[in-house]
Amino acid sequence: MVRPRPSEVALQPATAGTVAVYVHWPWCASLCPYCDFDKQATDFRLAEPYAEALIQHLEATPRRTVHSLYFGGGTPSLLRPDRLARIIAGVGAHMDVQNDWEVTLEANPSDVVPRKVEGYLQAGVNRISLGVQSLVDRELQFLGRRHDADKAMRAARALREAGCVNFSVDLMYGLPGQSQSDLDRSIEGLVALEPSHISCYALTLEAETPMGADAAAGRLEVADDDRVADAYARIQEKLGTAGFDQYELSNWARPGRQSVHNLTYWRNGEYLGLGAGASGSFMGLRYKRTPIVPVYIESAARGGTAYVEIEPWTTESRMRDTVMLGLRLSEGIADAEFVSAHGLSLAEYCTDRLGDLTQAGVLQWHEGRLALAPSYYLVSNAVLADILPGLA
Repeated sequence: MVRPRPSEVALQPATAGTVAVYVHWPWCASLCPYCDFDKQATDFRLAEPYAEALIQHLEATPRRTVHSLYFGGGTPSLLRPDRLARIIAGVGAHMDVQNDWEVTLEANPSDVVPRKVEGYLQAGVNRISLGVQSLVDRELQFLGRRHDADKAMRAARALREAGCVNFSVDLMYGLPGQSQSDLDRSIEGLVALEPSHISCYALTLEAETPMGADAAAGRLEVADDDRVADAYARIQEKLGTAGFDQYELSNWARPGRQSVHNLTYWRNGEYLGLGAGASGSFMGLRYKRTPIVPVYIESAARGGTAYVEIEPWTTESRMRDTVMLGLRLSEGIADAEFVSAHGLSLAEYCTDRLGDLTQAGVLQWHEGRLALAPSYYLVSNAVLADILPGLA
């Protein structure tokens, strides 16, 4: 991406189809040592002008039909329910929303109490993503989380008792010293919470995080690839047995409970990103907004976009992203849709290695769709490097 000039920041005419909206709430009560998302634990006094800036950017956005709204962070469960309601109402006022739209709020278990849950639901939230990460207290302490296992279980119970049955939980694996019994304890405990969706992520340490620095300096042992692969296979086995369908590399759901919002990303759909540090792919542009909250607020107030990175869509980038994202899904990529959108079949676009990997069973064709075989999910990046032009 490049830094844009004002003359370059122009949305293209609206395309067909509905869009998703992502709202970034950057504040956290504390900073987890492994997290590299845009976040901060100061300047909470800016929360009100920040909420107003979100509305100002909505007002300046062409009206589209929205199928999902997602509040991420940061820790959006720190939002007061009345402020959350105002932002949701703002989306409804400046966009056309589907009657069955999905409205997700990421929540820290420490913030989930009955009174607050009631406020979330009254504000219009109909799905909660609960950042549990583990049900082993030692692991939660290592991750710098504010909650313990008991608090996570009470948070899930508060959601169900309030009538929020559509909630997701997160699990982290590949932690230093994580035993199979520790992993099993978390998996079985999460299933017992009766979520509709489970997301599972390997611990990834970026260099700019405290944990990343410790790992680089040799102060922290990192799980090797074999241990990570064993943990992933264990998760696949146990969640499959529990009745969850793996519909994406890192996500499992009860039938009909896939994340509508995240499917937008993986199907290379359009999404509007609002807030400091938010990214979007909307009306012909991929962009990222400034992560600096005061700069974001000032830009919105004077009618600016707050873009710091911008890249116009091209036919090549759209084809590449469709393959890179679509092969994360168990449903894969429909060849007929690819041809309709781009004028080339997948076989014509991808390298000759596509045929070799299909012959070897790494990639599979089924009813006109190309998908990655589940046993090769963990090496998806290597497969993509083989089949995408310019990466091979």
